[in-house]
Amino acid sequence: MSSRLVGALAVLLPLAAAGTSLQAQTDTTRTAADSARRVVKLAPIAVTAARVDRPVFNTPNPVLVLDSTNVREESPNGIADLFRNLPGVDVTGVGPNQSRLIIRGQRGQRILLTENGIRINNSRRQQDFGELPSFTDINGISRVEVVRGPASVLYGTDAIGGVVNQITLAAPRNGTPDGVRGNMAFRYGSAAEQQTVHGTVTGRSGRLGFALTAGYRDARAYEAPEGTFGNLTLTSNTKVNDTGVIDRNFSADLGYDLAEGHTVELRVSHYGARDAGFGFVTPADLGDPDGATVQILYPEQDVTRLTAGYRATGVNWGIADRFSITGYGADNDRIFTQFIGIPLGDPFPPGSGIDIRTRNFTDIRTYGARVEAAKILGGRHSVTYGVDWYRDRANNADTSVTETRMFGPPVVETSDVPTLPNATLWSGGVFAQSDLALTDRFTLGLGIRAQTIHSDTRETEGLPEERAGVSASNSAVVGAVSGRYQLTSAINLVATVGRAFRAPNLVERYFEGNTPEGNGYQLANPDLEPETSLNYDLGVKLRTGRVYAEVIYFANRISDGIRIVPTGTTVNDVPGFRNENIDKLTDRGVETLAEVVVGAGFSVLGHFTRLTSKTDEESPTGDGYSSKVGGELLWREPQGRFFAAWEVRHQGERDDVELTASPVGETIPAFTVHNVRAGVRLGVIGRTTAALTVGVLNLTDELYSEASNTAFFRPEPRRNAQIGIRLDF
Repeated sequence: MSSRLVGALAVLLPLAAAGTSLQAQTDTTRTAADSARRVVKLAPIAVTAARVDRPVFNTPNPVLVLDSTNVREESPNGIADLFRNLPGVDVTGVGPNQSRLIIRGQRGQRILLTENGIRINNSRRQQDFGELPSFTDINGISRVEVVRGPASVLYGTDAIGGVVNQITLAAPRNGTPDGVRGNMAFRYGSAAEQQTVHGTVTGRSGRLGFALTAGYRDARAYEAPEGTFGNLTLTSNTKVNDTGVIDRNFSADLGYDLAEGHTVELRVSHYGARDAGFGFVTPADLGDPDGATVQILYPEQDVTRLTAGYRATGVNWGIADRFSITGYGADNDRIFTQFIGIPLGDPFPPGSGIDIRTRNFTDIRTYGARVEAAKILGGRHSVTYGVDWYRDRANNADTSVTETRMFGPPVVETSDVPTLPNATLWSGGVFAQSDLALTDRFTLGLGIRAQTIHSDTRETEGLPEERAGVSASNSAVVGAVSGRYQLTSAINLVATVGRAFRAPNLVERYFEGNTPEGNGYQLANPDLEPETSLNYDLGVKLRTGRVYAEVIYFANRISDGIRIVPTGTTVNDVPGFRNENIDKLTDRGVETLAEVVVGAGFSVLGHFTRLTSKTDEESPTGDGYSSKVGGELLWREPQGRFFAAWEVRHQGERDDVELTASPVGETIPAFTVHNVRAGVRLGVIGRTTAALTVGVLNLTDELYSEASNTAFFRPEPRRNAQIGIRLDF
């Protein structure tokens, strides 16, 4: 056990001991055992799609919801691991820190990541990468909700492809008995010799509630198994470099009841990560000893967030029955490094090559606010409305060193020219959404948003004056219509149609420098227009006492889609690229999901997704799967003391993508992966319950990579085991 982990345990053990002592003074009812008896995997209530509690069955939008029970039993590295075996979502990135969700073929800045409904995205991220879910501790999450499809009416820019909302463990609210409870957990994973320790303490005394969480993780680079994947063969277990991380989370939540239905809340959180990389396999291990090496790494990243708000419910103010105002701020400091090593063969001497090392430091300060109100009209209709605003201010500093080794002594060139000017982006919007119960069976939803986005560059050391004072402004008006018709008490017909938008971020407009993969040079384009989309969903949802099922057809057509395209020129001896608005991007497909409680403790989950992505010129644009089918067989002992699960997922090959630079060939190969898990509640010691979980992932030791990780080949871990123990008090 590392010394860092020992230090983390030293911090968390006193928290657990204090919580156990305080718990002995109260007679509160534990919820851990109750939730452990839940058989159905998908939680029945969602809030993200409509900003109100609503059963998934009655929500027109396609929504996936998983809660803390899934986190405890599956011991995921992050939210991407939770959703791999569900429809409509895919995974990009590797390792415990860098994995993110793709929704219906869209990723990066087209997916809005939120925490408790407040945006986490910032405008300094690369288009394809998106923000890190790791900012929120997966072990401190109450549930995660994924809205599949656009949600710009309620959330504004970036929600053109979907929303991922991480809802954290909140301070106990009014009505919760006084007392303290909590847990401690430890997890070990053999794939990366990963050790994770986490602790939570929640409590309430009178009007004051609190929740404290702390976690620490130490993971090394993992190995991929030997095997064949497309045209590529690994002859032995192979290290996937830079797939480890050392990171830590801390959060503190306070809630104080001013009066019945009136609460002020405060949340402070911090995330720190060291040596988090995008992962790569050395060219020699891929059978290409003369190939270029590309390393992308975050040696340091620290994020501190503060959220404060006031919430009123059941107030009957005339214009609102529910009202909330939230202000938030974040400080995101990160160091980004890149190494590109290009060997030069004949006719150059042995050891000849070009090495390019770059280092970027970025400080992003974010401030924002959201005011929201809701009113019930006529006892059956509702309207939710409000305003929101945020501002990103980014400062940047860059250095690069290029060493050329050919004939004679090495030639070294240095530069401190920033790739991105210091810049600011702000956005403000006003929105309204109504739900009209037109009959006992038919509910109609109507929504509209107007939003303005403005960005500008500032004076930046190392850049010419003409790159300061460059600005861009855009406005957008979008709307959505949704409907739900209750065909029977067990069947709902659902449909949505709506427009969404995404404004270009700072990187897309103003970045000028080497692309992260090192295969080109990106030129600035301040004149980009926002992306807009028209999305359709049409489906049916079924719910009985033992069955939940849904079938959804969707089509999302993005106009002025932003893609990086070749300019036909070269810059610094590499091809030039620039972000441009192209005519149309279309994603369409079918998603099916069924979950059945069979009986005798058994339940079965199955899903299927088919997805196509093209431009108007019929050229392929997608880099995710084209088809996915899978499921889970779960057995749970009726008292919740034991469970066992088997998961299987198959992703079909995809040949309508360009993978000319990938060692696997021009087709994303198909693969099938199996996981097994089991757990036992060990019993009660005083008021403490212990639970043990074990799992074996990639049971058949198959060599594979998630579809989006194939072009820049980054395979998944070989067969590995994980074990976790949790104490609830």
